[in-house]
Amino acid sequence: MQTSIKSSTAVWGFLLIALGSFLLLQATGILGVLSGLFWTIVFAAVGAAFLYVFLTAVHTRWWAAIPGFTLLGLAATVFYDHFAPPFFSDIGGAVFLASIGASFIAIFFTNRHLWWALIPGGALLSVAGVVLVSQAGLTFINPASVLFVGLGATFGLVGLLSTYLNINLRWAYIPAAVLLVLGMFIFTPFMGVVGMVLPLALIGGGAYLVLRRHHSAQQLSLPPEWWQELPRDTGAVQKTVDTTATTPSTEPR
Repeated sequence: MQTSIKSSTAVWGFLLIALGSFLLLQATGILGVLSGLFWTIVFAAVGAAFLYVFLTAVHTRWWAAIPGFTLLGLAATVFYDHFAPPFFSDIGGAVFLASIGASFIAIFFTNRHLWWALIPGGALLSVAGVVLVSQAGLTFINPASVLFVGLGATFGLVGLLSTYLNINLRWAYIPAAVLLVLGMFIFTPFMGVVGMVLPLALIGGGAYLVLRRHHSAQQLSLPPEWWQELPRDTGAVQKTVDTTATTPSTEPR
């Protein structure tokens, strides 16, 4: 028992020495591009290990997908920075964010009851789309439009899950509609119209509510002359009732 403990301690000691030596060589600049290759391999290996943990028990170890995909995305980012053409190095941030979003999407597809994973997954993929549009030089697309449309589509998918999962998730249609409308307005040349449409819509909605309440109040209230229609002598009312009750019917039987 003591021998195994001593041997494992020696292994960890050699690993720490090797890691420290590598970091020292990296700090001095001796390794050059080899440092990027080293970190790419390390991040990819650790990420693959987490993915193995996730795939061997997707229902109980779903959490392992997050570090697994994140580390693989980090490995890709480091590789792009050192070895890929300039275009790929510029979109490294988008790749990293998309890898984190992909982890939540993988959690949802392997565990359908964890529907909440769609929201952070879609949000991160939307932000990755914003970074991609900004860094790729796609000037004809507004990055804000990409963000709003992506978030709107995410909440729309959450709302559609109501029928499939038998859970009331229809509340998600409200933010989905708002975000999609904003995204469409920003994408079109009529973005300036939003500054006028929104106030006018609020004024119109408020006026409709006020007029509707006033109309309902008029229907429920009694007319001003209601008291004039009532008999002044309550005794006459009782006498009329008694006469009606004692008068024999003249209709033939």
